[in-house]
Amino acid sequence: MISVGLTKKLTIGILVVFLGVFLLGAGSSEASVLRPGIGKKPQTPTTWQKPSEHNNKNDNKQDNATEERATWKKPQKNDDFIRVGLAGGVVQATISSVTGMHILGEANKRDYGDFRSNVAAVLTVSDNVIAVNGKKSSSTSLAFVPISRESGTIIRYNGTDYRGEIVAKVIGDKLVIVNLISIEDYIKGVLPSEMSPSWNKEALKAQAVAARTYAIYTKNQKVHLGDGYDLCNATHCQAYDGLSGEVTAASEAVDATKGQIMTYQGVPIYAPYHASSGGVTENSEDVWGNKLPYLRSVKDDDSKSPYHSWSVKFTAAQVQKLLSSAGKNIGQLKNIALASPNGGASGTLRSGRIAGVRFEGTGQTITLSSQQVRQIFGLKSSYFTVRTQRRTAAVPTTKPNSNVKGNKTDVIDTPPAAMKDKELHVENGNVEIIFDGHGFGHGLGMAQYGAKAMADAGKKYDEILHHYYTDVEISKKD
Repeated sequence: MISVGLTKKLTIGILVVFLGVFLLGAGSSEASVLRPGIGKKPQTPTTWQKPSEHNNKNDNKQDNATEERATWKKPQKNDDFIRVGLAGGVVQATISSVTGMHILGEANKRDYGDFRSNVAAVLTVSDNVIAVNGKKSSSTSLAFVPISRESGTIIRYNGTDYRGEIVAKVIGDKLVIVNLISIEDYIKGVLPSEMSPSWNKEALKAQAVAARTYAIYTKNQKVHLGDGYDLCNATHCQAYDGLSGEVTAASEAVDATKGQIMTYQGVPIYAPYHASSGGVTENSEDVWGNKLPYLRSVKDDDSKSPYHSWSVKFTAAQVQKLLSSAGKNIGQLKNIALASPNGGASGTLRSGRIAGVRFEGTGQTITLSSQQVRQIFGLKSSYFTVRTQRRTAAVPTTKPNSNVKGNKTDVIDTPPAAMKDKELHVENGNVEIIFDGHGFGHGLGMAQYGAKAMADAGKKYDEILHHYYTDVEISKKD
């Protein structure tokens, strides 16, 4: 299947030069959040990179291939595209296209010919190069480009449809699969995965701008530099389901805000977002440790969020086990109290959230930040309080009008002790430790349920964004 016709060399040579230069220029990088999740600490932002769209080609017949390729145009700037990691460390990948696809070597610029409509290329690694359907190429990186350039053109990886191109790379002795796509089309695959497409269009537009800004920022940061792409397709960066995940209402929100991003002093901002604030968002320094002037704590209408309030209960033994599993072996738990993980005087942040928790045990005493507590105990957010509860047996009573002879013991809860400015004593295994919390996510930037409430109240998308991101500008790059 991997072949190059002699009659095609001249026109293919032109194509290879253009596309080869494009592929080689699309360097490597990575990113972070931000739905319910911990996210990653932001770094210093770099400069703006412009989005756009790539070219494809069409025809499955050998006789028409030369004429069709002659119509190809030189790709636009590499800044117009983003490379999304779909999978890493895989031993086999299957790629196809309903319109047929063309294959190019990224490093050696070699043309490996065409695959007809829906004919699958099964990729493996052989002697450190990619083998296609069992036949070795001479390249460690191959680009699979749909032949058709018409709207709706797709390429399929392991049964999921994507716009743009698929690039397979050998890293180590495994394959990394990357979707090379215009940033606008990428956001169309992100938006329905990060916010319900049924929500108010102004909330969707706000999410589109936040997601686009986040993508630009994280691409510039090159966090996934060693992985061979700019962003991953999970919530570590942004959830992305490709063309298969697109929804019309969400795509319209992307089109309505095309190219718009948030900047601070002319630079794209780190634009995290989360599901639910619980009523107040957080300052960046209280989550990541570094202050960003546009990520300030603000009040938020979170009353209709399903995550507004929640509780999680543990036994003392479970608390000890979870701390031990995280490398925090304190022995037998004795006391719990509010504390500042940085040695400050207060265990409460300016937003009203808890700064940290001190766990005193028979082996050692440790103080953890609220974010660490959230991770260790699997809490929905770091916006919580702690209380203890002891279960005791009531005085035996006899049920009236009962046909059952004898007494029945009821089990009741004693009044809870809340962790405010005092220690909670854990004296025996009969004590339960309860985390009462609010919200879902890290608490930084836009709260999605709050954005929905603002949109439902008649606010426009730019008003929503300015509420959550302080003193930013919303600008459109050409």
